[in-house]
Amino acid sequence: MRARRHAGQAAQMRPDTGRQMLQLYSIHRPWAEADHALLYFVLGAVAAIRVNLLGDVYIGEILGFAYAAYLLSSLKVNRKLAPILALTVMWCLAQGLSDIQNASGLTTSLKGVLAPLVFFATVYAIGSHFDRGHERRIWFFLIGTTLFQMTDTIFNPIEAAIDNPWKWGFATPVLTLLVAVLSLRQTGRTMTLCCLVAFAAVSVYFDFRSNAAMALLGALVFLARRSVFMRQLQRVAHAKGGMVLIFGVLAFAIYVLNAVFSVVFAHSAEFGFLSSDAAHKYTVQATSDLGILFGGRSEIVISFKAFLDAPLLGHGSWAVDRFGYVDEYNRLTQQLGMALHDNVPELDSMLIPTHSFMMGAMVWCGIAGGLFWLSLLGGCLRTFLFQVRHVPIYFCVAMPQFIWDVFFSPFGAANRWQAALFVGVLYAWSTLDRRRQGARAPVEGPTRPVRYKLARSV
Repeated sequence: MRARRHAGQAAQMRPDTGRQMLQLYSIHRPWAEADHALLYFVLGAVAAIRVNLLGDVYIGEILGFAYAAYLLSSLKVNRKLAPILALTVMWCLAQGLSDIQNASGLTTSLKGVLAPLVFFATVYAIGSHFDRGHERRIWFFLIGTTLFQMTDTIFNPIEAAIDNPWKWGFATPVLTLLVAVLSLRQTGRTMTLCCLVAFAAVSVYFDFRSNAAMALLGALVFLARRSVFMRQLQRVAHAKGGMVLIFGVLAFAIYVLNAVFSVVFAHSAEFGFLSSDAAHKYTVQATSDLGILFGGRSEIVISFKAFLDAPLLGHGSWAVDRFGYVDEYNRLTQQLGMALHDNVPELDSMLIPTHSFMMGAMVWCGIAGGLFWLSLLGGCLRTFLFQVRHVPIYFCVAMPQFIWDVFFSPFGAANRWQAALFVGVLYAWSTLDRRRQGARAPVEGPTRPVRYKLARSV
């Protein structure tokens, strides 16, 4: 009788014990913890290969386009990414109408319409794939992309990278690699700050001041992410119309930074580590009416004028200069201290000069392009602020960089890929973080449910 009773108790306990052992095994397996790190490292390296297909495009964009098409074929749209899809459709329609009005060629029009589609597909594929599984897959993927870009710069540098390999080749991938590794290792504040300050010093030495500013600004955001100021920004972002107020504050901050850096760079001849041409250029730009920030991005002045000339539908895909914008830009750059030997590709181009995601889209297709980038930037900034207390250093650096790119960087192949990568990773990580925070929530009962709940959610 005693043996039979013990057998019955063992039979009753076996299902629960087996289920618990399976849950513990699933979370402690080495391959589950690493989540196929080598696979995603290699995938990132392959995705960073650039090929020519109706223009420069990355393998990652081709794979993302195919994967996004597969996901959307079910007619089920990721709710978080649905607004970006609506914005993309708006841009594509406006771009098509603009090309019809401006009589753009078929190939040119196709490339112009595909640009926002490829961008969205990359965002959708990355945001949908990495929003489950282990977070470390993201960091290994980013490490793979950056290491390949650095290798490609060594063996296949662009012409500008021969003269300044740091500014035109290594700086951006090195910064991404640095913050990805710091995020993967969850490095403390002191080590993170030291790494970013050292990186900024190298960028300043190699005449890449905007890159240095992004590293330092990211370090400040990382240090202040749990401050009272950030908590207030979170409340504003949650409030109705709060993002409009944040954009106003952002515009004011850009104005203040332009004024402050103009005062600093007005004395660039006294720095001692700049070349005579660079010191002269910075001094002229800093003392001009535009200031150092807009003086160094004088294409924005020309592109804004081009937008005002055609605000509704723009000048068509790859907007061709028919009204002398390039000549006006040439005169402006000479006034702002450009050296005779400076290489400015826009001066040899037939296209309207643009040096901004947003202004480029507004020149191409009018007001719809501006609405696309402002809405996307607002969504990314809101997502970032909602979870700023938990974000790794990668997002603290990449978010200011994305803001900078929207206003001050051209929408070329490299920037298109990097921006789509950031936006997709941001939405994926935010989903992972909310799921992780939910898994850590206490559950009533005498058992230890958090461990098992986390095992099921990983």
